[in-house]
Amino acid sequence: MNLVLRAILIAQRTNLVIAYWWYRAFDRRDARNSIDWVVGCDELASMVYQIGHAIPRSFTVSFTQDGAYDLTYDYGYRKGTSPRRRARWKLLIGPFLLGKLMNRARGFLYFGPTGFLMENFDRRVFEFAFLKKHGKRIALYWSGSDIRSTALMHELEHTSGQPNISTYIGQITPYFETPEHEAVQRERARVTDVYADVVFNFPTDQRSYITRHQEPYFYLMPEDRVVDSSAKFEDLSRLVLTHATTSPIIKGTALVRAAVEKLRAEGYDFEYIELIGVGNTELLEVLGRTHIALNQFYGFTTTIFGVEALAARCVLLASSDGTVETYLPPHANDAMMVTKHWQVYDNLKYLLDDPARIEPLARAGQEWVKEYASGASNGPRLSSILNLVLDGNYNEVSRRLLTIDEIFGPAPRP
Repeated sequence: MNLVLRAILIAQRTNLVIAYWWYRAFDRRDARNSIDWVVGCDELASMVYQIGHAIPRSFTVSFTQDGAYDLTYDYGYRKGTSPRRRARWKLLIGPFLLGKLMNRARGFLYFGPTGFLMENFDRRVFEFAFLKKHGKRIALYWSGSDIRSTALMHELEHTSGQPNISTYIGQITPYFETPEHEAVQRERARVTDVYADVVFNFPTDQRSYITRHQEPYFYLMPEDRVVDSSAKFEDLSRLVLTHATTSPIIKGTALVRAAVEKLRAEGYDFEYIELIGVGNTELLEVLGRTHIALNQFYGFTTTIFGVEALAARCVLLASSDGTVETYLPPHANDAMMVTKHWQVYDNLKYLLDDPARIEPLARAGQEWVKEYASGASNGPRLSSILNLVLDGNYNEVSRRLLTIDEIFGPAPRP
């Protein structure tokens, strides 16, 4: 570590200690513990926003902006703030904001690998230790390659005979195939085991070195994204197929393009829309007229795009598989058309040959979102676990005995 970074790190830690005690001494006392959970710190696919809006008495913090979404947080930057300015401001304000929130909140839910302080040098050990020292609960919500071990995923590929997201990730970023990356993932897992009061993850799709018990990753799609309309199924003369991705290689975009070209060569007539790097507003508009959505074909779960497509009443083709990733919500394989990487053409042809099959499948997927992937249904489930943590009643041993069906149970309805 060079002298400049060391100085910044020392300054951040010193400022955190000063801020915590200053706010404890001088902040309004009726603000103490007025927040159950602070949710942050960097946004990805709107999940910080979704978690914060699904659990009561929360406070959302986002030091980054996901370019696909235009969302508002309890603490966030103005739209259009440059990445460099956001990074500099985080270095300055992060410790003071954490010190202030520690005097208001009972727990901190971290989505992804970042924190309020610089985390590259100790993987948040100082930050977590300071929180625990002052009686704060810590929840960690892992989101994919931030915790996924490439080496362990390669082992899974060899034992299962199925490629997965890590099979091709080194083609995009060679770093993911290095010993340095594995060392980081080991340390993140070790810190998770030591400091987290509760962990949310997909243990197979996001295979890691974590050894402690993990809770399922809850999808929390906002209710206003669930569009109960069958108007687009009134005319099936020319079907609309949509594939959206942020990472074409690991999501199987080449497989989709090959299937589309083969079907067109065979005389099938349809509209194919491919979206890469577009805003969420445009994506939702396209999904509103899409009949068949194509997600990823090397992963064992669905993505936020997949859940958005189901919510918009589209048939979803994806390699999501509840028999492989057993932490998926119940009946996931009935909600979407499970499509392995070699089945994209066959499953598309199956639907194109008989369009009457599409609307019933799409309706089933939308109902699954309502029951097992929405903020209205999963918000209470997530909150019940977090409340156990806050009250000191979270028993990791007993939680291990619960099946996924028992964790999800009947969906609470308004």
